[in-house]
Amino acid sequence: MTARSTTALDLGRFHEISVSTTDLDASLRFYELMGFSRGNVGDVWPHPYAAVTVGGVTLGLHEYKFPSPSFTSVHDDVNAALEAYRAAGAVIAFAKTGADCFNEFGLRDPAGHMITLLERATHPDDAWNPSSTSPALGEFLAFSLPSAAPEISAGFWQALGAETWQGRPCWPATWLRVGGLVLAIHHEAELDRPALVFHRHGVAEGTRVESPEGLLIVMVG
Repeated sequence: MTARSTTALDLGRFHEISVSTTDLDASLRFYELMGFSRGNVGDVWPHPYAAVTVGGVTLGLHEYKFPSPSFTSVHDDVNAALEAYRAAGAVIAFAKTGADCFNEFGLRDPAGHMITLLERATHPDDAWNPSSTSPALGEFLAFSLPSAAPEISAGFWQALGAETWQGRPCWPATWLRVGGLVLAIHHEAELDRPALVFHRHGVAEGTRVESPEGLLIVMVG
């Protein structure tokens, strides 16, 4: 992005990490086995869709092909946000707007990770009361994204309203909080994929579990 506009950019409030799956049932079985709770969803999407949550993080499971995973938020005025991002020089990956469709748009961070803004929620934020921890995984710490230049990626997210966050030394990264979600930026030399990071006492350091759709879960002690 460039400095072509002084308009403050805002991601809105975190809604979900959107994940593309080819088998929604298999994904649901996996996450429920891992201790996630399944919640109610709306009828916005024409494709099969479900939401699961644990410890402050919600995943939206979409049986639909798209760049995945995506940090997905809800913005109170998504059309104004789209114009503000364009004015700031952001490269918009896609935009669906108009009176006859569900309004959303997406862009990528410097490392290529997708960010999607929606006009409204696709599941109620308080539809269920998830546990703060998962018996299988432990305590959720962060959604962590790889970057070849973490300081540049972190600066980008801070320009969109992310705040610095006190992280855990067990996961070396730049820690941020954005829209209500704890986000970590780790060096891609350490791990070249996005990951959900959990802390679990007694686990073998760096234990990894891969979901059916390929999302990586890392447990640190």
